[in-house]
Amino acid sequence: MPPTQDISVRSAMSKKSAAAQAPADQGELWATLKKAVEDHQSTASYCCGGTVAIDPSPAPASLKTAGQVSPGSTTKSPPVALRWDVKEAGEARTIHFPQASLVSKNTRSSSTSSQPSLLEQLLESCAPATFGRKNKDILDESYRKAGKLNRSQFSVDFHPHDYGIIDTISQVLLPQVDVDFMKGREQHRGVMAELYKLNVYSGPSGKFRAHVDTPRGATQFGSLVVCLPHPHEGGHLPVTHAGHSKHFDWSNAKATTIQWAAFYSDCEHEVLEVTSGHRVTLTYNLYVTESVGKILHPHPCADLKSFPLYQEVKQLIEAPIIFEAGQKLVFHCQHQYAHTRDGIEELMPFTLKGIDAIVFGVFQALGLKTTVKPRLQNQDYEDEDDHGHEYVGDKLYGLVTDWNSGWEGDPEEERLHLNQVWPSNKTRNVTWLNDPTNSGWEMAYVGMTYGNEASLSFKYSHAIILIDVPEAEKNVSE
Repeated sequence: MPPTQDISVRSAMSKKSAAAQAPADQGELWATLKKAVEDHQSTASYCCGGTVAIDPSPAPASLKTAGQVSPGSTTKSPPVALRWDVKEAGEARTIHFPQASLVSKNTRSSSTSSQPSLLEQLLESCAPATFGRKNKDILDESYRKAGKLNRSQFSVDFHPHDYGIIDTISQVLLPQVDVDFMKGREQHRGVMAELYKLNVYSGPSGKFRAHVDTPRGATQFGSLVVCLPHPHEGGHLPVTHAGHSKHFDWSNAKATTIQWAAFYSDCEHEVLEVTSGHRVTLTYNLYVTESVGKILHPHPCADLKSFPLYQEVKQLIEAPIIFEAGQKLVFHCQHQYAHTRDGIEELMPFTLKGIDAIVFGVFQALGLKTTVKPRLQNQDYEDEDDHGHEYVGDKLYGLVTDWNSGWEGDPEEERLHLNQVWPSNKTRNVTWLNDPTNSGWEMAYVGMTYGNEASLSFKYSHAIILIDVPEAEKNVSE
């Protein structure tokens, strides 16, 4: 049984046996956590995955609109209908996943028991799957053993966009995509998922050895694999990027959910041997396209445990250590947001993207209070290695204009006045997980001061993710 994840950043703090013997040194703990976050800024979001629950009721759950689904709830999928062409001309078949029993529990026989099942007919219609090598299609079952249907041979009533999967991919994978398409207009980019193939890996020997996909166009950046609910064992999907690996284990004897994984085109991946049953998947090519909207709400179908950063943070936070009262962790957002725009408070954290979305989601999923706040530029401490204390806004504010900020004089009086128009807290015991980006600063305050002559005062803020460290007696759990 392969591991569910492979963490590349190792330290004494991440070894439970060592952590159990003696309390951890706090400085070493924060240094290890900071290194983990820094290392994952380029690798944490190379893949993502999750599940979509099946609703067996006859109501067409996929037709629910955003206005009919309560915030935070998960839209369920009805059983997936797959229609395909059989080899005899003019004939077609339809199968549903999960597949209903052919024989009623109340009868001992069935009139169709002597006929091939729908799944058997689907398998008979599949051609042996090939793989590409040097611009040629190769058939070699020692390297890949599976059945396939091309896109023109089948149709399916499941679309990943209906269940937030495409929006999740746009939020997590798209920000790191470096293509010439829409250069300079990255905020307007979106994701298109093109249905490519149906594949069936059957036990006991279905497999696909480690390989890297060949992009099928200049704007393709990744692949999406959707596993339909059908019982099978084995067939794990390991995805590897820059020395980090994630195993997606979709084996399931009951098969009651749709499972999915998305990853970049340059990720090495494979399908480990299916030991029994049939692993039925839909493959989509992912392309950069022009976006038609912004992400305003979270999508619970995404599994935060699929991100490599999750397990590392979990082990570090669970280390036996006595935390200082009021200890805070701060992550400077790596992407630029108009965080001083009026109304931005209502849009956060749902507009976070890339590593920012992952850091926020991982710490929140582990039970830590996690918020998006503005950090005010503190010129008194900008040149010091130790920031000492920082001013963090009570919330995200629009640009504050103050034409009566008083007379130049006592800095403490100026600070008290500023706190009236831009309420904030003086935050101590802060551990910085990264450095701010130059492009992340936005003008937060413009004030008119008076002395020998009137002058303008400017202050800038940077969007941060503020994490409250739990008290020692509060252990973080899954």
